Amino acid sequence: MVHWDWSVAEPMARGVSFPAADYDAEVARVALDHSWETPERTAGRLVLTALDRDRLAAHGLRPSWVGNHHRDPEQFRVVLTIGDDYQIFVSAPWRGRSPEDLSDRVSAELARPPREWQATWHAIPSTLHEPPSIAGRRWRRQPI
Repeated sequence: MVHWDWSVAEPMARGVSFPAADYDAEVARVALDHSWETPERTAGRLVLTALDRDRLAAHGLRPSWVGNHHRDPEQFRVVLTIGDDYQIFVSAPWRGRSPEDLSDRVSAELARPPREWQATWHAIPSTLHEPPSIAGRRWRRQPI
């Protein structure tokens, strides 16, 4: 059995109990329902699902967020961090692509060695002025 009690907003004056199997089935059903997603969210889910986190971690990289660039919604961005020192931005243009096509393009880019990426970087501490050690020749400083 699963039992819910309310601690903040009380939609009813009593707790609710139901079979755990029913709860598990509903959670599984909802997890498979992506009909509510916008194209940006679908692309983000697909990119985050496809990331090789272990390979990124071997380069000191950790995913931070994915989504459309706030100034240019035609650019989709993956933002990675290196500790508390750097943000790394890898962007791809939508150019009429489906979320699946965009995810494939971004995933292919991120599967390459970081030195080969076309990326931008931002130093989080103001004392850092050099690019991260993993930066390639096509990396540029990101104006913030």
